[in-house]
Amino acid sequence: MTQHKVLADDSLSAMDEITRILGKEAVILKTQKVNGKIEILGSNNIEDIASSNAKKINKQKNNFSKLFSNHNLEKDIQSRKYNNIIQKQNIIKNDDSKKLTDFSNNSFDVNFVDFKTFEKFTNRIENLLKNMVISDIDELSKHNDRSFTIDLLKKGFSKKIVSEFREKCTTKEDITNPELFFYHYLGKKLVFPYEDQIINSDILFLNGPSGSGKTTLSAKISSFILDNLLSANEKDKLSILNFGPKSTDHSELLNFGKLLNLNISSLSSLNELINYIDVNKNKKKLIIDVSQENKNLSGYLDYLEKITLNKKYSNLLAIPASSNKNMINSTMNFYKNTYPTIALTKLDETHIGAEELSIFAELNCKIGILSGSRSIIGSIAFAKSEVLAQYMKDISY
Repeated sequence: MTQHKVLADDSLSAMDEITRILGKEAVILKTQKVNGKIEILGSNNIEDIASSNAKKINKQKNNFSKLFSNHNLEKDIQSRKYNNIIQKQNIIKNDDSKKLTDFSNNSFDVNFVDFKTFEKFTNRIENLLKNMVISDIDELSKHNDRSFTIDLLKKGFSKKIVSEFREKCTTKEDITNPELFFYHYLGKKLVFPYEDQIINSDILFLNGPSGSGKTTLSAKISSFILDNLLSANEKDKLSILNFGPKSTDHSELLNFGKLLNLNISSLSSLNELINYIDVNKNKKKLIIDVSQENKNLSGYLDYLEKITLNKKYSNLLAIPASSNKNMINSTMNFYKNTYPTIALTKLDETHIGAEELSIFAELNCKIGILSGSRSIIGSIAFAKSEVLAQYMKDISY
């Protein structure tokens, strides 16, 4: 097969079909509209390819892309300026030529951008173009909404995640709703079955920024353990620990402890924490609410990274749904070696967007809990792929 004709709803779909059938080296010979659709004639014949490349080379001679070539613009501009002045002034003597050269160099520095500055400019242009979506301008307004790929990018999902989805799902056929299929794909990629983790963990560290709802989450997890793992006379087998500076106000945690009839302890130094864990391990479950101030405590992160190598010790990282991608990125980088599971909190006050969910997916994060923060009443919501998929669908409209 050397030539193939495709009729599709839009240019993007037609181009994909040409590439799939004829290969990536195929060239487009003709594009036209037929009854409101796009008809493209493509070829992988070597003569057609050579002819197409020759046309491109001739066209590029007067093309804007010439500015982005490897040609040394600095030398060309400086040389032309120098020659023009020589012709106008009719300067022959060497001394005069030297003066003119100095003048030309100084003028160039003042009136023209140096090559390094221009190189920085082109690099910035390339970075801006990385996430751009190029489409047929004539068909843009008419057919963009029909492409679920472009639609997902418009909603805020990153190009990397959408491209990854398309690469892994090219073998799937007869998908009636590709966008919904994408939400389920991303939901499965992000979700981690955290209920088993709570059941099997002896010690659970709760880390996260100030105001992320860690204290409320501590109470909710404690309530789940009391309801599902311990009997009424086994409450002494569960304790909540506040790990923060002595000046930290943990009155809210104390109130939750009274409500749940649980023992609440407070420690401020790392040595106290290590000793407390050593004394109580294998005796009771511990939920440790870590204050934001103590995350930078000397030796704490190293200790957390070491202790979470044991499957009996887990790190739950509370991140508010209102967090932006930069905050998510910096938080995950700080705790990346502690095997954290994500608890998305404050979902009853705000929502998390497509851009932020994409960052979680790009960083291979796992979401185990979906939580509100206004009340501890009600069971804890463990993340499920179908729930997360429905959530993404709802926020996309």
